[in-house]
Amino acid sequence: MDLRAPVCVVGAGQTGILVAAKLRELGFERVDVFEARPRIGGYCETATVAGEVYDFQAHLVIQQDFGEGFAGTAIHGLLERHPVEMQTEALYFVGRSRSGKPRMGVPPHFVPLFAASTPEQVADQIAEAWTIIEGAVRDRRGPGMSGLAFDRRAGETWETYRARHAPLVGEVLQGLTLYANMRRPRQPAESVININAHISGHVSQLAKMMLSAYPGQREALLKRLPDSLVAQMNSTGPVTLSFRRGFIDLLRRIVEDNRIEVMVDAPVTRIEPLGAEGVRVGYRRAGVACAALYSQVVVTTRPTQIREMFPGGEIRELFDERNCPRAWTRSYLIRVGSELIAFPHGVDDPEPLGFWVIDPYGSYTDTDPEQALHRITAANKQHPGPYWVCFSNSDRSVSDARAWELAKESLFLFEDPELIAETIAEWPAYPSAAAMGEGWLDRVEAMQGRDGIYFAGEILSGPTIECISSFVQEAIPQWFGLGNPRFRNAPRR
Repeated sequence: MDLRAPVCVVGAGQTGILVAAKLRELGFERVDVFEARPRIGGYCETATVAGEVYDFQAHLVIQQDFGEGFAGTAIHGLLERHPVEMQTEALYFVGRSRSGKPRMGVPPHFVPLFAASTPEQVADQIAEAWTIIEGAVRDRRGPGMSGLAFDRRAGETWETYRARHAPLVGEVLQGLTLYANMRRPRQPAESVININAHISGHVSQLAKMMLSAYPGQREALLKRLPDSLVAQMNSTGPVTLSFRRGFIDLLRRIVEDNRIEVMVDAPVTRIEPLGAEGVRVGYRRAGVACAALYSQVVVTTRPTQIREMFPGGEIRELFDERNCPRAWTRSYLIRVGSELIAFPHGVDDPEPLGFWVIDPYGSYTDTDPEQALHRITAANKQHPGPYWVCFSNSDRSVSDARAWELAKESLFLFEDPELIAETIAEWPAYPSAAAMGEGWLDRVEAMQGRDGIYFAGEILSGPTIECISSFVQEAIPQWFGLGNPRFRNAPRR
């Protein structure tokens, strides 16, 4: 194979665009990207109101304090290569007080754990969770490329994981990997998700909450925490960054900088390996059935689309509904008159932008059937002004009207929110606990490159841009790099 051989990337979401960019960087001359929708971005949606762009499905670069400039992260390198206008945000946990009003504080699912432990036990368990995370980051342990498995045992569910750890340790690590609406409606937190971008900042915030809960013992508790955790707690770096002109602005910049050709309105209908001839990709263009031959194909779409492209065989079985159940999320753009809680901001700062996590990690999901059908889990303000974006777990059986009725009940930050726009999309599916226990990730990894077909995307890397970009930076050179034996004698440009 040589670098002039055509390569196909299926999907122009964030994974597909980053894969195509990396292939171009490696020297591949022809990289064709097929996108079923009329624009790039995949499931990321945008709305423009009053001259400002609001993101649905993609918003924050990161929820972690990596230090100055996010040094050492994949997103840092990505933004250096493709600079776009960014803005700083803050992250807050919000819950209801006994009077029913919103208040900032410890996430509600941590309250009983704090209450059942001494301050020293809380500090020691936070320190233990931090140490486990640091070891996982250092050793790059994981169930898939770049994914952190912490110290999880093969085939283990979160329920058994938590049973063999101190309560707060299990909750911290579960909260890091199963955040917001990654739970499927009406199901317990069962899947092990290899998120590697929501880690240190979350723990440092939790440690700060602990210190605020026990102000009289602050100095003694600080001495029980690892120096690296204390250093991060004292960092002045931003907790989050977001895209001032929208997430798709970054993808467009990457496409332009790498001279990537994306064929939109071109859904891939079938992928068929032909042995030494290559891989035939069938697609539709302007309603006409077309086909093209490629040396290699990288599939970045969700399991639902993969099932359509591979109607039978092992690939179809691996991404079957039984192994990768579907989940949905609705997002809303709302206008509000005022918020019911004042969030802090610096002197001379404009109105603070922020990501407010409401009763985080689906605290109602397993206990309230109605809320499990549909509830708001978080709201974010992406620009100063009265508009907010909210997102939810959801269920296709719920009508739009009923979903909004339920959503308003959990939007307790606001009085009489006005609905401006809404979207519903298939949320990133993840392998079920049963599939994980049966070695699903190992089977997918063993299949990579077979017949010239590779799989990438959120189901393997996790959904954040840091997860995806770090996965692509590591996986694509392994699969396609010139160090690969199949390319040792390949002609170069």
